[in-house]
Amino acid sequence: MLTMQIGIVLAVILAVAGVVQWRVQSSRREKQKYILEYAEKVTDLETRKKEEQKQQEQAEEKKQKYRVFYLDFMITHGSAFGGCCATCADGRRRRGAVALDHILMYGKHPSGKEFTYYIEEQGLEIGASDDPDALIVRSKDAPFEIREEGVGRDQGTKTRSAVLKKDILYYIILESKHEISIKATKTC
Repeated sequence: MLTMQIGIVLAVILAVAGVVQWRVQSSRREKQKYILEYAEKVTDLETRKKEEQKQQEQAEEKKQKYRVFYLDFMITHGSAFGGCCATCADGRRRRGAVALDHILMYGKHPSGKEFTYYIEEQGLEIGASDDPDALIVRSKDAPFEIREEGVGRDQGTKTRSAVLKKDILYYIILESKHEISIKATKTC
């Protein structure tokens, strides 16, 4: 009889342990299922956001392609300067955007030696605006820091795009930590 009671107690203990183990595993599966569903929702949301952003960028690029430059701009980098005229050599108005790394910079060393170079900053471009008294600067890759003349070096705004108003000097700190100044004006 004692063996039978011990057997029943052991069977009850094993049954309770089995139920507890099943409950813990069931709870663990529920948590894993919840985590997987959440991760899937987050991934879908991120994918949708990236797709929407890509569509917005494509729409903006399509609009930018036909915008007309009303202003010229001048860039200085150290002792070098460069720029872009709103009118092409054949007399037509320039359209779209000009990549920063396509603007030839010209400088003269204190020793008298002249030099030319391109600022190799991929992704930064200066574009035409619908407003005839403004230009747009935007970056396709990393954000850049921009500030107006008179604003302290550490008080710039980090952004992916900015509007340059006519005849105001702006300073742009590039991803490479170089600082250039840019001014939109009516004459080269």
